[in-house]
Amino acid sequence: MKKIIKLLSLVVMLAVMVSCSSTSKTQAVKYNDIRATFVTTQGDISFYLYPEASPVTVANFINLAKRGFYDNTKIHRAVENFVVQGGDPTGRGDGGPGYSIPDEFSKWLDFYQPGMLAMANTGPETGGSQFFFTLYPADWLNNKHTIFGEYIEEKDFNNIKKLEVGDVIKEIKFTGDVDLFLSLHKAQVEEWNATLDKNFPNLKKYPIKDKNEFSGESQAYYDELQRIYTKKDQKEEEEKEWFIPRFIRATEKKIKDSKNN
Repeated sequence: MKKIIKLLSLVVMLAVMVSCSSTSKTQAVKYNDIRATFVTTQGDISFYLYPEASPVTVANFINLAKRGFYDNTKIHRAVENFVVQGGDPTGRGDGGPGYSIPDEFSKWLDFYQPGMLAMANTGPETGGSQFFFTLYPADWLNNKHTIFGEYIEEKDFNNIKKLEVGDVIKEIKFTGDVDLFLSLHKAQVEEWNATLDKNFPNLKKYPIKDKNEFSGESQAYYDELQRIYTKKDQKEEEEKEWFIPRFIRATEKKIKDSKNN
């Protein structure tokens, strides 16, 4: 119990340090907390998403999920002690949305631990809709595949390990203000949607709101994302802040695991 209290105290202190520096940082702490839950035939699997590290990838993933692109798709690849892969509407492993998205790499996200949610691809800048969950550390994937999420609790990781080829992702649900986040990428999302509407005319519609509907919150959040999203080849001093969001999530995970044990 004492260890948990110390961890909580440290998290609170770090959160205060971050939030006190500016109003926009407070917005980022609030709105970066977007989580995705995969409803599968092996149970629910929840992930933290990382819009502060992979904004384009997260926007693409949320939009596809909200439009029902992933509903009732199957796990088409499962490699023991490596990865489980899905997100292909054909179920064959060679399908996608009809467009590609760029890679997004951050030094504070890596494959040195299991349970990461990342984009599958066929080479640089070829991500689309397919994703995978890692079962074991796989450091050779670093800077080759965009990481955009990480499992939340041990029960989520246990359900990942149960997945086999043929298991179904029934739907993907979200918590957090995804409408605000999507509004920041409205032009890009609508471009993707034009391709989706052409290739998959039966998908659900999910209108993207204009960022002006969110008053000043949208611009403050956008400015903060621009500030903390740093390409992997930029100054090392700027990377120090990347530790905070991941530390908070990791600490929350440890607390939950301690309670479960």
